[in-house]
Amino acid sequence: MLGSDVAAKWHIVMSTAFLALAGIVWVVAMVEVRFSGTLTGPFSYGRVRSVALLLALIGWLTLSLSGGVYYLLPRLTGTPMRGEPLALAGGAATAGVTLAGSLVVLLGWGDGSGPFALPWWVAAPLLATLLVPMVVTVSTVRHRQEPNLYVSLWYALAGVVWLPLLYLVGVLAEPSSLAGALSESVSLFGLSNLWVVGMGVGLAYYVLVKDTGNPLASRQLARVGFWSLAFASAWSGVAPLMFGPMPDWLEAVAFLMTLALPVSALANAANLALTAEDAWAQRHTRPVVAAALAGSFFALTTAALTSFGSVRSGAAVVGLTPFWDGVLYGTLFGAGGLFVAAWSYQALPSISGRRMADMGLARLHLRLTFWGVGLTSALLVGAGLVSGYSWAGGSFTGVSPTGAGWEDLVGMSSLLVGLAILTALVAFAGQLAFCLVTFRTLTSGRAGEQEILVLAEDDPAGDSDESQDQDFGEGEEQ
Repeated sequence: MLGSDVAAKWHIVMSTAFLALAGIVWVVAMVEVRFSGTLTGPFSYGRVRSVALLLALIGWLTLSLSGGVYYLLPRLTGTPMRGEPLALAGGAATAGVTLAGSLVVLLGWGDGSGPFALPWWVAAPLLATLLVPMVVTVSTVRHRQEPNLYVSLWYALAGVVWLPLLYLVGVLAEPSSLAGALSESVSLFGLSNLWVVGMGVGLAYYVLVKDTGNPLASRQLARVGFWSLAFASAWSGVAPLMFGPMPDWLEAVAFLMTLALPVSALANAANLALTAEDAWAQRHTRPVVAAALAGSFFALTTAALTSFGSVRSGAAVVGLTPFWDGVLYGTLFGAGGLFVAAWSYQALPSISGRRMADMGLARLHLRLTFWGVGLTSALLVGAGLVSGYSWAGGSFTGVSPTGAGWEDLVGMSSLLVGLAILTALVAFAGQLAFCLVTFRTLTSGRAGEQEILVLAEDDPAGDSDESQDQDFGEGEEQ
């Protein structure tokens, strides 16, 4: 039997290492976009992009968010987490398969299908490891002693089910068909919004209540945010392929459903802001509050951009441009990265018994991440808009599709992508700062108070109901 929070702690460690890898590989992919042909062979754009997505979505975000789920479970269910050895083994297996899959793709053995281009003999084991959080979570919640199902558990239960299903959608993609392209896009944007943003919001609800001591502002707003996200997110994957050879009804349904994305993001952002109340004024000394609210800002911004890109008039401009790279970067490294930071900064002292090693470095991480990711996303979105409007203007004025005229049309877009590489390096510096804070806290942070959970099965006095009311129900409006 493992000790409490061992699985959560090691998921933080493993995911933080993947963050450093994902950040630099993503920058390499951006260099290939701007200076195409600079790198060849294992580092050609097609391979590097797939590896960057694999390292970021699975190696970093999935491991960290799964660790967040394991951190929540005993605290919100009132019972020890079921299958903690399985959870730890599943995380280690996910890390190992992700590393192996990255090497396989770089060596040219990928099959080109799905967002990660993994061959079936790597994709199948990875799918098996992604089922572990679902097994552990469902089993623990089924045996819970706490009668209330808190908001954060809604997202945890839904997220661990969405994760393997959306991954499977991408695995089943056929590389040479429209259905395959749709499967890949739906899988990628579904994982980004349903899993990364959805689970990030669920964790933010818990850590913000825990850090501020304030009750959840509105359970009704939380319901609106949850169900809007659940029904709308996967449809956002259709938007980048609009005006392709697909049925008109599919474009119309995708547009209508994607309109719910900003509704979800606005409801969650407002709920988090109302819950924080006056704590926002102390954000310089409370990194949990700053990270949670900044993450909700990125989630709202990228949701609005996604909704704009799903409108036919907007899709005609931004389709097949860097616009969607900017949205994806902001979703993963902005919303996802800051939500991960929020739960990590709240959990690290609790599970390690050590105080935060360097609060100044944590503030630096948040500033560099906010401005680095924000500017990178804005520049890529701007490059997409410039490209789209230039192509449209060129088609109306009869500009030649080759030669000096064409180069003049796309020159500004190339400049913006080049600037985005520089700002992505700023974001990468912020990511390295987060890695340093995490590892310093775990290895050399000053001794502090470690959270000891008194759970129903461990309570010898038989008064677990009272302790649950005090420890697990605190802060959330019923």
